[in-house]
Parts: sequence; C-alpha cells; structure tokens
Amino acid sequence: MKNLEKKVDLIIEQINKNDEDRKVTLVLSESKAEKCSSSKVEEIRQIFNTNPRVKEIFKNSINNILREVFPDNYYPKNGYSEGEMSGIYDLEQEGRSVINKLNTNYSCFCVLLRDVNKVLVSQKKEPISFKKSDMFGQVNKVKQFVNIIDEYKTRIFNSSSSTFQSLMMVLGQTHAWGQKREDTTVEILKKQFGKDNVNAVGKLGSSEDMIDGIDCEIMVDGKRKTAQIKPFTNTKTEDGKTIVMGAGNVKKYKTDLLIFSKNNKEIMIFDNHNSKIIEGNFVFPEENLIYTLS
Repeated sequence: MKNLEKKVDLIIEQINKNDEDRKVTLVLSESKAEKCSSSKVEEIRQIFNTNPRVKEIFKNSINNILREVFPDNYYPKNGYSEGEMSGIYDLEQEGRSVINKLNTNYSCFCVLLRDVNKVLVSQKKEPISFKKSDMFGQVNKVKQFVNIIDEYKTRIFNSSSSTFQSLMMVLGQTHAWGQKREDTTVEILKKQFGKDNVNAVGKLGSSEDMIDGIDCEIMVDGKRKTAQIKPFTNTKTEDGKTIVMGAGNVKKYKTDLLIFSKNNKEIMIFDNHNSKIIEGNFVFPEENLIYTLS
C-alpha cells in the first residue's frame, strides 16, 4: 500500500512539474520580442559599471549556460579555426555568433531580468529587483537571477522563445551600432593622421580585440599606438580631471589611447596613461586629452 501511495505521489509531482514547465514555456513565448526601456537599461548599466562583481557573476554564468545549451556550436580557443577565441559559432550566421557578446551586455541583462520576473510573477513569487540594494545585496540578487536563468535555460535559449528573439535582436543592433561607430571613427582618424597610418584591428570576437581591447592602431610620430573606441554622451572638467560620461560598458583597457565618439561625428582622443574609473565613468588628467576631431 505504501509503495502504491509513493507511486501516486510521484505521478502527481511529475504532473505538477509538467504543468509548471508548460506555464513557463508559455510565458517565455507569448510576449513579442522587444527591448527594455532606456531607463531600465541605464539602471543596469550603472550597476555593471559600479559593481564589477555583478558583471563578473553574470558573465561567467552566461558563458557556462551557452556552452551547455549550444554544445554543437561551441568551440574552444583555436577549435573553430586558428586564431579564433572560444565561443559559439555558426548559430545565426556563419562564423562567430553575436550571442558571445551576451555575457557583458547590460541591455540583454535587462531583457532577461524582465522575462525572468514575468515567470516569477506567474508562479506567485516575488520578482527580482536591484533597486535600493547595496553592493552586497546586488551580488546576492544576481546569484539568484543566474540560477533561475540556468534552471530555465533550454526554454529561454530556444528559437520559439520571445526572450531569445529579443536577445538576438538587441545583440544584432548593438553590434551593428558599434561597428558603424568604429568604421566612422577610423575614417575620421585617417583624415587626420593619414590613410596608411591608421589600421582597423577588431572584428567580431577577434582574439586581439577581445584580449587587449584593440579596435585600431595609429602611427603617431613614427610610433605605433593602440586604441579602444568607445561612445560618449558628454564630458565635464573639474579639479583638473576630465570625466567622460555615457561610455557604455566601462572597464580598464591596456591600450595606449582611449578614443570616444559622439554621434559618429565628434571625436576625443585621450592618452590612457593614469586613467581611472570613478562611479562608472572614465576619468583622465585634463592634460591627457590630446586631440579633438570632427
């Protein structure tokens, strides 16, 4: 009798689990593919840039999840071809996939958070919010967040999932915008320094760009200078320091120069020596601004 009751309990448990799985799949597929609002994205950008531990946990977790969800598309370093970094290939296009940029993309973090919270609400659970959390609280929240992503990874990273469609749309757009910014900036640099003195380096996930952050190289007074190209919205100068704001994903680079582009027109070139990151913004000694171009 006890064995029969145990079997019945197991059957009921499985039915409940299957019902929950169907609800999750429905929630993740019923919404239309769309981006988050700019205010929500900015909230996550600030967290990424002021609490690197949050970004690190998200990055490592997404790397593992993608490797598990797309095993046939994952290649180790030099596995796809000589010189290529590890990652996902031949997914939405031949070659390296834009999904490899998911692990540090704060806009995609926002999309995932929005849709994970839809699932939690459908289960009558408290949604995850980073508002009013200190840095320690943010770390705990992101751990909870990536655990849920891992739990539902096969439903999230599925072609029928609107979440997956939203992620690929955002990644495609941000890559295209970034590439246009780099191409336009390189053309402006060639006019200033000479066509033969400027060389674009980075492509989607190329090893040199990923490891060293090099987008281009410039010959200045016979010396090779490496550079990373970033967006910016505005700057301010105080106490002998120039603060560059709206620079997207802010982190330390080992390049000789940091080049900032606004609306693909206004260019500011800084010597990267003695640069700092303060409150999620790049900060330079005022004298480090060496060129302003347009």
